[in-house]
Amino acid sequence: MKPYQWQMVVILVLIPLFGIESVALMGAAQGQLLPEGTQRSVGTTVQTSPIPKTADTLKSRLKSQLKRKQPPQLATTPPPPPLARDYASLKIVPHPSGGMYIGQYEWVDGDIAMFEAAGGRKTALWSKHRGSWANGYDESGQPHFDVAAANRAWQEGKVIVVQGYNVHPAPDESEAPAGFTVDKLLSGQYDSDLGRFASELRQFGKPMFFISGREPNGIGADYFGGFGPVGDKSLLWAIQNKRGLAEFDPSQMPYASRLYEGVGKPAVCDGVERLKAAQRYYYDFFVRREGLKFLTFDTMGWNVRQIQQIDYDLNDFPSTIDKTYARQLLESCHSFANFYPGDEYTDWVSLTFYLVDYYAKDLPGLIRDYVISVDEHMKNLDKVMNEVKLVASKKPVFFMEFGFPDGLRQDSSWAAQKITQGFQRMLASYPQVHGFAMWSAHPSWMSYFPWDCLVRPNTQQGAALKATFAANPARFHSCVYLSDGKLHPNCTN
Repeated sequence: MKPYQWQMVVILVLIPLFGIESVALMGAAQGQLLPEGTQRSVGTTVQTSPIPKTADTLKSRLKSQLKRKQPPQLATTPPPPPLARDYASLKIVPHPSGGMYIGQYEWVDGDIAMFEAAGGRKTALWSKHRGSWANGYDESGQPHFDVAAANRAWQEGKVIVVQGYNVHPAPDESEAPAGFTVDKLLSGQYDSDLGRFASELRQFGKPMFFISGREPNGIGADYFGGFGPVGDKSLLWAIQNKRGLAEFDPSQMPYASRLYEGVGKPAVCDGVERLKAAQRYYYDFFVRREGLKFLTFDTMGWNVRQIQQIDYDLNDFPSTIDKTYARQLLESCHSFANFYPGDEYTDWVSLTFYLVDYYAKDLPGLIRDYVISVDEHMKNLDKVMNEVKLVASKKPVFFMEFGFPDGLRQDSSWAAQKITQGFQRMLASYPQVHGFAMWSAHPSWMSYFPWDCLVRPNTQQGAALKATFAANPARFHSCVYLSDGKLHPNCTN
């Protein structure tokens, strides 16, 4: 065989083994692919090794030559360190997989620890270091924020809740200055003190819930946001004087053009319109003006009432009232659509939902017991959730106050049954509910709130709660997610 024919044979063997580029490279190296005695040019003989007898030998030799021809490795730049999380610009968001954040209030030392022991799960919401929104008010009704306590709560992996002034303008309201009204709030009269409170919150600078008031159509329904020309009159006054409508006009208030569009309608309950305006004012003041972007706003724990509750309410008013006018006003005041501040001004819809019964021995004036089925309670919730869906369909829902009490009984099979059935219904029917904060009890409340909601270990309620958590481990969460898509930094579920 002629020399150039040996060359072609070798090349044809190498190409399938190494690819054409590698063969070209190695063929150029020292003329190794030329057969023995082949002339590189006239008069020059190249001395080469004999042609390998097997493909394996040839493959080994060529790999060795290729390794000697590798280019030098270039130095690589290490990737930049990850950016630190800016907690001052983050909010609390629902868990990405759905389900509910676990929460518990602490009105008496040890409430949260007792609830956690009962259910076998840690709470995500509220902390023994700050167990409610009501911490820190002085005797004049001014809020103060304990930054050190809030940081201890953050270090244990929990989030907290704060409140400015409760926008309930009753004379005995302890969470606002004497003589507080929503109208004074909107006029800027309290801006200096609120600015001081904002500075305290800024020192903490981490995500937390902000509530504008508590249960406005429940415990706060005696005033809502106030009636009359200056907002200092009660619901009873408004009904007796037929002056519950068309006396609130925020159009002359500061910032009116950007804050109160659609507020002040003459056919809508003045008390609930003031609540809408107050929520917008708080958001504007703390977020836009003070720059506290870490506040997560909710809707004050709008109360889940019985479907026919207005009929009961009418019977509680003096017989001299105009019941037609009273019904018209009550229906307007208890409309969630009239109350809702708008998507721009809230992050979560918060509700208050207690599955309570009414016992004559606990409630003076009641002549018989009223035990309400879980099914009836859920129908009440259905009604409110449908109202929420009409105006806030994109917002997550949270039970700001929540409980399954059986009067004052601490160990009750009926309360345990309500826990089991209630959670089953909510998990099956309401995926938009993403959290709850269980209520507890304080001895000083028993005369007017005779329901013990705290779930304790070694009770039937505790066993029902633990079984519910155990049966649905992925639906209950002990750590919150923040708006950057990551978990609370100090928490593991």
